[in-house]
Amino acid sequence: MLTPVPPTECMSAREAASASLDGELAELDAARLDTHLLGCDECRAFAVAIAGVALEIQSAPLERPSRIDAVPSRRRLPVVAAAAAAALVAAVTVSSFAVGRVVGAHSTPKTAFVGTADAGTVRRDSTEQHLLAMVNSFGSLERPRTARMHAV
Repeated sequence: MLTPVPPTECMSAREAASASLDGELAELDAARLDTHLLGCDECRAFAVAIAGVALEIQSAPLERPSRIDAVPSRRRLPVVAAAAAAALVAAVTVSSFAVGRVVGAHSTPKTAFVGTADAGTVRRDSTEQHLLAMVNSFGSLERPRTARMHAV
C-alpha cells in the first residue's frame, strides 16, 4: 500500500521546477524556486535532470507512422442479438401486464378468492370496490350552504 507523503519544501520545489519547464510558473513562485535551488543540491540536480529530458523530447524529430491505424471502430451489436434483446423486453412487458390484470393493481382484497374466477371478473369486482369507496368518501362531505336570493 502506498503511504501518503506530506508535502515538503523539496516536493513543492520539484513541482515548481516542472511547472517552470511548461511555462506555468508565476514570478513569485519562480523566485521561491531559485532561492530553494541555491541551498538544496538534490533539488538542483532534479531540476537539471528534468530540464535535460524536456530538451531531449523537444528536439527529437517527429516521426510519421508507416501505417495509420485509427482507433478500431466499435463493433455493432449483431442483428440477431438485438432482435433477441427486443423479444426479451417485449416478453417481460407483456407478462407484467398480464400479472397486473390478474392480480388487480388497485384492489386490496380482504379475503382470498375461492374457486375459479376469470381475470375479467376479478378486475370488474376490483373496479366496483374502488368506485364504491370513492362514492362513500364524497358522501361524507358536507355540502356548502348557498344563500338564496329573493325578489324584492
